[in-house]
Amino acid sequence: MIIRRITESLRAQDFTIVAIELFILIVGVFVGIQVSNWNDARIDQTRAHSYLERIRADLDADILNFHDRMRFWVEVSEYGAQGLSYARTGTLGDLTEWDLLLAYFQTSQLAEFYTTRTTYEELKSGGELGLIDDIELRNSFTYYYTTADNPVLTERPAYREHVRGKIPLHIQNYIWDNCYTSDELGIQEMRACEAPVDGKEAALIIEAIRGDYQLMSELRYWMSTMRVALFMGRDRTAYATRLRDSIDTKIDGVSAIENP
Repeated sequence: MIIRRITESLRAQDFTIVAIELFILIVGVFVGIQVSNWNDARIDQTRAHSYLERIRADLDADILNFHDRMRFWVEVSEYGAQGLSYARTGTLGDLTEWDLLLAYFQTSQLAEFYTTRTTYEELKSGGELGLIDDIELRNSFTYYYTTADNPVLTERPAYREHVRGKIPLHIQNYIWDNCYTSDELGIQEMRACEAPVDGKEAALIIEAIRGDYQLMSELRYWMSTMRVALFMGRDRTAYATRLRDSIDTKIDGVSAIENP
């Protein structure tokens, strides 16, 4: 309609009307573009908000998992300390032969940690990290996820294989059935249990374990690895907590702007 009026005004040589109509047309196009850009920005902001909430949930999962893994690593380390103490001194102290045999087996347990990274990988593979307009926050995500896969947190030690090769299978089966539990979320529990063998039989096994120099070397290495894993777990938990708090601040800031 505006184009038709401009054409008619040109024919009538009414250049004032032509200028006005052109101005209205240009303003209309400009406003239309701005509204489209505003809508696109709102859509991107909504998507960014959704991704931030999902990453926050992933960090919550990581923090909970780290706390569980660190609890388990401490228990494994305590069992390992009992085994190394006996290997060094040859004395049981307050332990029974069964207690020590159980300790040697439980020291071989694993609690691997894998970072929850589905949302970050979705952002990265889709080329959408730029949706997170806070550069510092975006860089923090990149650091957290690119340094996540440390082999210390998922190591399967040689000790695990070798000590289980020395403990009779019927005793291992008893331990699995009576001295260990896990659930569908991967939460593991090691617990005290009655001895399935007498002290003499248990003593023969623990002496065979103690007398294996290579095995004791592997046990020392595994205990050192558990120590490093605990340090890393604490540091990673602290970083994940700070990152989660930064997301909360970002989300709260956006909400304040949208709902003043």
